[in-house]
This record gives sequence, C-alpha cells and structure tokens, in this order.
Amino acid sequence: MVRGHMFSRMLVPLDGSRMAEAVLPVVVRFAELASASVVLLHIIERDAPTSIHGDVHLTDISAAEEYLSRIAENLKGRGLNVETHVHTVPQGDVPRCIADHSSELDRDLVVLCRHGAGSVRRFVFGSNAERVVMHGETPVLLVHAEESDPDHPFGLSSIVLLLEDSANDTTALDIAAEIARLSGSRLYILSVVPTMQSISAQEASAGRLFPYTTRHVLDIAAEESMDSVRETVDRMVACGVRAIGRIERGETASAVVTLARSVQADLVVLTTRNLAGLGAFWANDVTRKLAGAYEGVLLLLPRQGGRG
Repeated sequence: MVRGHMFSRMLVPLDGSRMAEAVLPVVVRFAELASASVVLLHIIERDAPTSIHGDVHLTDISAAEEYLSRIAENLKGRGLNVETHVHTVPQGDVPRCIADHSSELDRDLVVLCRHGAGSVRRFVFGSNAERVVMHGETPVLLVHAEESDPDHPFGLSSIVLLLEDSANDTTALDIAAEIARLSGSRLYILSVVPTMQSISAQEASAGRLFPYTTRHVLDIAAEESMDSVRETVDRMVACGVRAIGRIERGETASAVVTLARSVQADLVVLTTRNLAGLGAFWANDVTRKLAGAYEGVLLLLPRQGGRG
C-alpha cells in the first residue's frame, strides 16, 4: 500500500443553505483524519434567486463573508485549519467556477452535497454536483443532504471500494485503504462480474450468438477476480487494514448498493471515467445509478492517465 494518498487540502463550497451545510460533519471527520486544511468557498451568482433550498440565497458580498467566517470559527473550534474565500465577480456557471477554484486554490478534494436519491432525474436536474464533476479533474466527495445532520458527527466504520480494474484502480485502492487505516474502518473490496442477464447490450448480442462461450468466459473472469481480490485483501491486511473481499455476480451498481446497505457502509469509493463531459460522465452507468440509489457518501476518483 502506498502511504500519503489521503487528501490534505479540501474545498467546501457553501451557498448559505442548511442543505449545503450537511457536508460539514463529513468535512470535519476527513480533515481530522488527515490533518487537512479546509477552504470554505462562496461564489456570488449572477441573476441569483432570492432563496435556495428554502433558505435566503447569499448574494451580498459582506453577508457571504460574514456567513463563511461564522462557519469557519465553528470549525476552528474543532481544531481545523480553515480559510474562507468569496468569489466576488458574479458567475453564471457556478459549477465550472467551483471546479476552477479547486485548481486555483490547489485543493485535492471537493466536498459537495447532493440530493434526490431514489430519483435519478431529480438528482441530475436538481443538483450542481454532477456539473462540478463534469468540469473538473479533482476527486469529489458527494454527501447526501437528506441523510446527513449538520449537528451530529459523521461516523466512519465501514467502507466499500468498487474495484473494477485492479491494474488501473490502484489509486482508489490506496486512498480507500488509507482512509480505512486512519479511521479503523472495515474495508470491503468488491469486484462484480456480470452474468448473462446483466452484460451490456453489445456484449449480450455476442452472447446470444455464442452463449456457451460467453458463459464460460464470465465464469473464468469470476475465478480470476476472486484470486485478484484475495491477493489484494492479503496485502491490505498485512498493512494493518481490516480488509474483507467480496465477489458478486450481476449488475454492478445493484451489487454495490446491496453490499453497502447490508454492511451499513458510511462511504463508497469508486473510480469514474470521462469526467470532462457531462454526457460521457452520465453514460457511466455505474456512477449514475449509484448517485441515484445510494443514500450514503460517495467518493468519486477520476481515472488516472487520461479520459479513457
């Protein structure tokens, strides 16, 4: 396991609403684990509505600075290293501005609230979170607003890591393992192998032509995944991580949600592809389905080495 992969510089956009503040217990927990610095960000929005999520929308610079300062003082009282930043030039594309600030302020994790789980349509059109992911290449932590209470600590005792490609998901494995090690959490390393019923349309077409061959190939893949997960778990345990391996057959997102619920996971970690384009991002069926169905915290890590 590679050390030092835990995040150390967090960007937390806040719009003044109680819903956005749902991320704060998660911010506190992650910052405490890694001694991370935090920047609270508010962006003045052009032609902003008067209210947002039932609260007054902060459109005045002085009010925004006062608001962030109050939140910062509360976090500093927890021992956190906190700064504030108000982007005073009104912006029409707030998500892009957030993504740009993650680079400008040298942040390695953006923490956002999301809402609308249980309805993919509500999530896609009811949140700015997916558009921040679209514009940026910084990892994003998505906190489900309806499941988080700003007044209560965020527990972190169980983590699920979706390991889709052990050769290319090493960063996700390192990060998940480091979080688990620092927090003492159980780490469930999950690999999902499709069945004849859950393979993609393109693969299914070939499978109908060669059903025996396709079934045989999937069975071999399951055996190889089992060996790979077993080796990975042994390596993590040797590093002091409470790792547990799981192999499931079927549709990936459903398998992740089922496991996460059964072990009461506080966090699901996965690598995402093609973060640079909204269509490409939401074409990643696993990410889209998880965002719509999973009630907990999601850590989305851009794939290393390009957009493929």
